[in-house]
Amino acid sequence: METNKMKKIILALAVLAAVVCPVFAGESWIGVTTGPAFEMSNSDDYKDQIGESFVTDFNWDVNVEGAYYFNEAETMGIGAKLGFGFNFGTTFDNDLPVKMDNPAAGTRIAPAVTFQYRLGLTDALDLRMGAGLQYVYTICNGTEGMPSDIDIYMHNLEVVANADVAYSFGSFQVFGGIDLGVSVMCYQGVKAGGHSEGDFITDGFQMSVTPRVGVSYAF
Repeated sequence: METNKMKKIILALAVLAAVVCPVFAGESWIGVTTGPAFEMSNSDDYKDQIGESFVTDFNWDVNVEGAYYFNEAETMGIGAKLGFGFNFGTTFDNDLPVKMDNPAAGTRIAPAVTFQYRLGLTDALDLRMGAGLQYVYTICNGTEGMPSDIDIYMHNLEVVANADVAYSFGSFQVFGGIDLGVSVMCYQGVKAGGHSEGDFITDGFQMSVTPRVGVSYAF
């Protein structure tokens, strides 16, 4: 009788361990990051529009992101991110009677999908790296001296990469690193009075650099 009870207890503990251990041992994570984004653009199209070919925009990014590791070693996985960017400055300026803000500046929404790699440096320290594609939709800042119903918008497709160092406190991590993005396709449009028109920016170069910090929870 005592032996049967002991077997039942051992079996119950084994089942409990099988259920609970993945929760504590899992390295997949979800978190929030933030940091300043420096976006550098160089285009002859910009020179025709605003009189300058090289412009740097200063944005502040806030992202909800995470990664799910699907191999047994929990090193290879897929990541997802939804970012929001808010412009707070630009190097662009002009003396035109009608002042138009830099077409690359504005409020941005940016979802991304990446492949992720995790390297355990120590029991508490990880290196997280990833690369993938990001779509950026930008609602540009308003203009001075132009009708308020005119909106300038942009669609960007970017190749992005990230590298972060994460330190774990149990199931929680704090981490810091850098994001890089290079635009591979850019469409700029203008919407006014219910009518919209635009064109692809086919020349030039656009790159963003974003140092950031974040917190995450492993599951």
